[in-house]
Amino acid sequence: MVKLKSDKSMADNVEDSWDKFLNPEMLRANLIAASIFITGYEILKSAIVDQLKSFYSIGFDESGPTISEDYELKVISLDSKRNVFRASIAWLLLNDVITTADKQAILDLTEHRNQLAHQLPKFLADSGKNVELARLEKLIELVAKIDRWWIINVELAIRDDLDANEVPPKEITSGNMIFLHLLVTTASGADSGELYRQWREKVIAQKKV
Repeated sequence: MVKLKSDKSMADNVEDSWDKFLNPEMLRANLIAASIFITGYEILKSAIVDQLKSFYSIGFDESGPTISEDYELKVISLDSKRNVFRASIAWLLLNDVITTADKQAILDLTEHRNQLAHQLPKFLADSGKNVELARLEKLIELVAKIDRWWIINVELAIRDDLDANEVPPKEITSGNMIFLHLLVTTASGADSGELYRQWREKVIAQKKV
């Protein structure tokens, strides 16, 4: 009896997997979901690595930005294997940009991203594997937290005409946050043309101020 039940369960899984892969709408939805998550993750990675590296940039030459020696001493050295991504996370944690819980969330998001990138056919055809789009909420939260920290503590801090303490953090929006919003909103079925028109109206209004 147990064997029969197991065989039936296996047959059901196979049928569900073929149904998942051969259903055009389901396949399209899973491809879009995977693309959204991987793209969103790259934005998070940029927020973690690129802004910190730019902070330690001291100029440009023919090969690109010149990075201060402090970047090696104060960032890269934080990881025993000198991994830029892990070292950048360690720096953010050390400087209270993120919490220990945030660090674990980043590692979890990284694991899911790697699974998607390296096992995409399984996510498209295996009934037991699905893109976990619910994780996007935490991803977006982390991007907003990191970007707002840089804007408040670096960009606004050097301005003489503005007190960074008077700017409510929730009113601060970065380019990364806008991109993520447009990505998720458009992919969910919103009219991208209307979103573009709204964006252009904001740009024109800001230029008139």
